[in-house]
Amino acid sequence: MRKINRVLRQTRGLVPAAVLTAALVAGGAVTAVPAFADSGPLGLTVHTPAVIGAAGGPVEFTETIANPGDQGISVVLELSIETPGGAPPHALSLDHVNEFGTWTSVELKARTEADKIVYSGTTGKLVIPPGGNDVRLRLGAPMGEPHNGASNGGVGPVLTFRTVVKGSRPDNPVQPPVSDTHTITVEAISNHLLQVPATVVAGGAPIEFDALLRNPTPSAYTNLGNVLFADRHAKVEVRGDDGTWTALPAVTTEPEPSAGFYLDGRNSSAAPDSLATKRVRVSYPADTPLGKTELNPCVYINEADGQPFQGTTMCSPGATVQVVAPTAPKPTAQDPAPAAAPADTSADTPAEAPAASAEQKPGAGAPVRATGDVTEAPAATSAPTSAPTANVPVPAADGGVNAEVTAARAADAHLASTGADSDRTGLIAGVGAVLLGIGGGAFAVIRRRRRAG
Repeated sequence: MRKINRVLRQTRGLVPAAVLTAALVAGGAVTAVPAFADSGPLGLTVHTPAVIGAAGGPVEFTETIANPGDQGISVVLELSIETPGGAPPHALSLDHVNEFGTWTSVELKARTEADKIVYSGTTGKLVIPPGGNDVRLRLGAPMGEPHNGASNGGVGPVLTFRTVVKGSRPDNPVQPPVSDTHTITVEAISNHLLQVPATVVAGGAPIEFDALLRNPTPSAYTNLGNVLFADRHAKVEVRGDDGTWTALPAVTTEPEPSAGFYLDGRNSSAAPDSLATKRVRVSYPADTPLGKTELNPCVYINEADGQPFQGTTMCSPGATVQVVAPTAPKPTAQDPAPAAAPADTSADTPAEAPAASAEQKPGAGAPVRATGDVTEAPAATSAPTSAPTANVPVPAADGGVNAEVTAARAADAHLASTGADSDRTGLIAGVGAVLLGIGGGAFAVIRRRRRAG
């Protein structure tokens, strides 16, 4: 009897518990265990890019979520990007492929933490099948919006990218927690000048050099301006693939003294990991002020329409060129100035040679022929004074011949032709006598002609 009572008491104690359990289940108060909790720990492998381009296009990458269970699970990704302070609006962009297979933007909200800015947001719900799946994302640093690039501020040079896997809702954590942190470098496109000559002649031939546009990043660039700044009066040309040269229009903004020349035109582009070279030549007009002039390369991304040189700006070291005056032409070999004097001297020498020979041969008829031409003396005196001959008689004041002057001239002429040797007194005296004879004969002829006249 006592055993029966104990059994009844145990049965009465069990009935309320069983009824309570059934009631809770029927009323839905018992929450089912999430599928991912029974599926075991999830895995996460993030394949972020090592580099993205500042103001360039977004770069795609994947995050692999491993699901070791035999059921599909729903998750969301909580994503954050940290960068040093000073980033402009719309500095970063983040997209993912949603459950329908289309690209969707992740709305990023910025907050400041100490000396850094943290951009964070979450993806939509993602279904991870058994075994796992890749989630496609893309990250960019546009530095503004299309045709509205930010001129101030920046991101990087290193970004910290963090991923946290959540349950089907951001406030539903996964146990154990699953996260990953990677760093991403931010680099920039740039242009450079190579082998620029040090001098250029005003009004002369142009100088030539290479302009390089280098994109070392996996980002594609659009809305790009590859610009060379030079004096606004300079002529800038680029060589095409066919070898022809094309003059570029100068784009000026007041009051800047320089002008910008778009080497690839407005709104050009650059492919990822590319290097392009342009052959450039620059010339300066003749009235260009002499002295130093600058050549400066800059890249502009997302320039505002109708507002050149306003956008995300990246400039590189330029080159200084000295503008010099044209050099004076060198004298030609056909008309050398120093050779003129010897030519004149040699021309005088033959004119005196016949006179000297006439003096040395008084018996010849040459002196007589000279005296017979005395009537033409006015024409002869118009010749250069540097070429009087020693055998021309000099009339004396009384109508005769001044023998002393004639002899002296003859002696000087002879000495000039023979040199000043040892004592030649006898020779000089003989020559003087000969000249006196010639002078007397010539004067006689003159007097006879006068009587005949």
